[in-house]
Amino acid sequence: MAVRVVAGSRLHFGFRNLCLEESHVYGGIGVCLEDPKVVLTAEPEKGIICDDESAKEYAQKAVDILGVEGAKVEIKEKIPAHMGLGSGTQLALAVYTAIAETYGIEPKSRECAPKLGRGERSGVGVAAFEQGGFNIDRGQEASSLSVFGEGREAEWEVPSIKTNLRIPEEWIFVVVKLEIGEGYSGNEEKKLINFAIREARLDVTREIDQVIDRILIPAIQNENCAEFGFAVGEINRLNGIWYEKYQGGVYRPPIGDVVGKLKNSSNIFGVGQSSWGPSLYCVTSEEYRKDVEGVVQELLDGLGMRGEIIIAAPRNRGAEVT
Repeated sequence: MAVRVVAGSRLHFGFRNLCLEESHVYGGIGVCLEDPKVVLTAEPEKGIICDDESAKEYAQKAVDILGVEGAKVEIKEKIPAHMGLGSGTQLALAVYTAIAETYGIEPKSRECAPKLGRGERSGVGVAAFEQGGFNIDRGQEASSLSVFGEGREAEWEVPSIKTNLRIPEEWIFVVVKLEIGEGYSGNEEKKLINFAIREARLDVTREIDQVIDRILIPAIQNENCAEFGFAVGEINRLNGIWYEKYQGGVYRPPIGDVVGKLKNSSNIFGVGQSSWGPSLYCVTSEEYRKDVEGVVQELLDGLGMRGEIIIAAPRNRGAEVT
């Protein structure tokens, strides 16, 4: 039996805390998007058959986890890798889920994510796969980290979700995939975050908490897109203070130049960089989507930069399995 899985991408606005003075570190903040998405199929097979190398690796891990004979996996659509859109987690969980379902096994995506190498720092990607919407996770216990060469980081559980809220469908995310090279990932990303944690300031965490409690959550509950855009943009900027030393600025160059100019547009409610980039996002509403797309394209042309513009609606549901 062939099984088809469709999962959305995600934007990562930043972390709630990187300071070891608090009991929990990280606390991912992000939202699930309809596009770009991963679409794939799987069916039973002897061994692994898959043309996509990344998917093939996850298929082998899934087969080992599930204790099945093998699978044929075909990728129909794929989220661009290392663009700050959560491609790795969505692909890994989609492959695992499809293979489990094709053998009639109930998938346990959250439980198996660590075995697939996903969900160590942020639970936002797993939450996006499971339920979509806007998510904030609880983070990992600071005592479990090995930032200073100690701790039990060999095993972890995906951080549980503290907040999950539906985003109004008329809110729009204009995502720009800048052609400036891939963002950090894997061991390189891990090393940079560990460096940032060692020097993270608690006052930044306090400011982020105030934005979340006083502006961000009320904005979603009251369906105020302008306040929401301001809040996620501000959280993103504050996160950049932690990474400034390691990425060459509050935003990864030359994203800062683009963000600074886009903030001046009255129809763009918030701007930021997803993860380490090179994707950036603008928050707007359906009525301004074409205007914002035009503003972004005009700015890119003026700066002599190239990038793909994606108009994405929020996705308030998890992965579809058929």
